[in-house]
Amino acid sequence: MKEIKFIFIFFYFVSLIHAHIDIPILLGSEDVLRANSTGPVISKTNDKKKDKIPVMWGGSTLTQEERLMNGFQMKVFILGGGAYITHKNVKLNAREIEVIGEDALIGNLKGQVVVEDKENGATLIASKGVYDKLLGTVTLENHPVLIHKKDGKTVRISCHSIVRYLEEAKTVLSGKVVVTSLDFQVFGEDAVYFEKEDRIDLENEPFLFSENRFLQGKTLSYFVKEGSITLEGDAAIYQVSYEKSNENLEESRKNSKEDKKTESTEKEKTRILSTFTGNQLIHKNKSSESFTSMKGNAFLHREDSEFKAEEIESTRNNKLIQAKRNVTYLDKKNAYRMQGGYLEYDKEKGYSFLSESPRIFFLDKKTFEEKGNLSSVFIERFDEKKEVVARGNVNIETQTAKAAGEFATYFEEEDKLVLEGNPTLVRDGTKVSAGRIILFPSEDKAVLTDGLKVLNDDKKN
Repeated sequence: MKEIKFIFIFFYFVSLIHAHIDIPILLGSEDVLRANSTGPVISKTNDKKKDKIPVMWGGSTLTQEERLMNGFQMKVFILGGGAYITHKNVKLNAREIEVIGEDALIGNLKGQVVVEDKENGATLIASKGVYDKLLGTVTLENHPVLIHKKDGKTVRISCHSIVRYLEEAKTVLSGKVVVTSLDFQVFGEDAVYFEKEDRIDLENEPFLFSENRFLQGKTLSYFVKEGSITLEGDAAIYQVSYEKSNENLEESRKNSKEDKKTESTEKEKTRILSTFTGNQLIHKNKSSESFTSMKGNAFLHREDSEFKAEEIESTRNNKLIQAKRNVTYLDKKNAYRMQGGYLEYDKEKGYSFLSESPRIFFLDKKTFEEKGNLSSVFIERFDEKKEVVARGNVNIETQTAKAAGEFATYFEEEDKLVLEGNPTLVRDGTKVSAGRIILFPSEDKAVLTDGLKVLNDDKKN
């Protein structure tokens, strides 16, 4: 009778022990720990503990073993055949996943690793990775790739390693980062991708390539959806363009009418290298609102010209340029320099407008030494005519004379300046007036026509 009581008590305690053994949650159409019935086998002993386990994890095959890890005996579940772990709305797939502990605190992903974040349009691909449940991260190694597709834009990023913050939709990329879009490539050492802010930040002197263009700065931010770029710290653009020479412009127009565009255009185009530098470059790409702005010591250099200002902004696909504060434009071919507080250039119209104390300096074509200067209320330039027009309170200085009037036209190719509107000229202490005064600044020569009149002999004038 005592033996029967002992056996009954033994089996009672055994049943209590088994009643408190947790069964790992494995859900999926091919999970091996499903019961024969339609419902999954789930432990009901601790609701709070269930909440800490990912939504689902499983695979086609399961192997369970005990391992000594960091001095603790841990259960390890090895999932195979389409293994996966889900962390909220993010799904981690691999050929094989080692799940450490019943709470799936760590997951070692091996072979054909794919992380899918459909909500944020991101897919990450690698050969191996580590999932950390408490940190909410997955770390990918061996040249992983992030592919981001959203709002019709596709960006591909490759690097040495990636840490993805699953709940924040933030990705930290390290080691030889390459960002590739339809329009350009960006190269850098490290980057952070804030997907909810639609921004990729690169530091350590990244550079960007696009067709015939190279950009560099200390830091670069790329806004994926807009295709916009911000370069900070010693920003620079190097660009190659092919332009028609002025000498053959009229001939090329005739050839184009005769369907000889391709052959003649190739012969007439000249390769031009431009550099554009400053403290900060901002490029925004919003259809009709697109613009490129260089701020802080903006400097545009070409073989035939130089352009300086505190800020230079280009809109309408480089067809409208505005320069503000301390503006200077040097035309090396025609040997003159313009400066003022504000310059606007309309490429389609071939028209420039300079205001805020504008001045023109006439230079020697070989040495670029100053031969004379002109000031007025505002100055206009017409590309096709190669003429500069000054209006309002025009004052001209050459090496030996001073002239004044209301209206002046400078013919660049002839290096000839025609002054009108009650013009006067002072030379060697003699002041004269005429209907028109023609000046040749580089030769320091003047021609007076239409009613020459000596006004006085006052040398103070």
